[in-house]
Amino acid sequence: MFPLRIRCDPRRTPGRLRPLILGHRGLPGDRVENRLESFKACLALGADGVECDVQAAADGVPVVIHDATLQRTTGRPGRVADHPASRLEEWGIPSLARVLEALPAPALLNLEIKDFGARGRGLERRVLDLVRAAGAEDRVLISSFNPLVLARLRRLDPRAYRGQLTAPGWVGAVASAGVGSPHGVHTHLDQVTPARLEAWRRRGLAVVVWGADTVTALEQVLDLDVDAVITDLPAEAVHLRQRRAAAGRPR
Repeated sequence: MFPLRIRCDPRRTPGRLRPLILGHRGLPGDRVENRLESFKACLALGADGVECDVQAAADGVPVVIHDATLQRTTGRPGRVADHPASRLEEWGIPSLARVLEALPAPALLNLEIKDFGARGRGLERRVLDLVRAAGAEDRVLISSFNPLVLARLRRLDPRAYRGQLTAPGWVGAVASAGVGSPHGVHTHLDQVTPARLEAWRRRGLAVVVWGADTVTALEQVLDLDVDAVITDLPAEAVHLRQRRAAAGRPR
């Protein structure tokens, strides 16, 4: 299905247990998520990597924050897009360049590009340039809810991993459309069924699950044939995976 071998592929992870465990925004918490300290703490717990959110500051520099506004995670009013990256960094919001520098190999990074516009503003190119400059192409997954982001990524670098994020209620519409030719589907746990898993596997897609944020949900997802799980509970996920491996039940 994909004639060009992608540089980072969650389906092929020699030396790592399956599924891969990625801390959702590092570790959860309004004033903690998507911070350098949170990412480092998540890796120290044994996670394979982290998931983080990338959007553009006022000067176009990619910065790592989930919300379009600042209030929840910094206590400040206003929008991310109204401030340059240097000011945002003073408030604890790291640039993507800083994150790539702070998290060296073998840490995996799932970069979710937050851009819902129909027309590109250059964010995809800037992200790819930073990943290349850091020499991190073989450990970066890029995902987005916007299939047009993935289409732009494909034009810029067809070997960069592209994951189509889907939310409950519209997984079928987007994942089946194939806009952007994704290499993987990044779907909520509630949307995973045996039939969908089989269909995604037939298409050669990687399957990454998010929303497994309780121990019960983690146990459920570890029973599935998925490639990675993005979770608020990376420590618990690591423990459960290790326990299953010791019992001879690795995926």
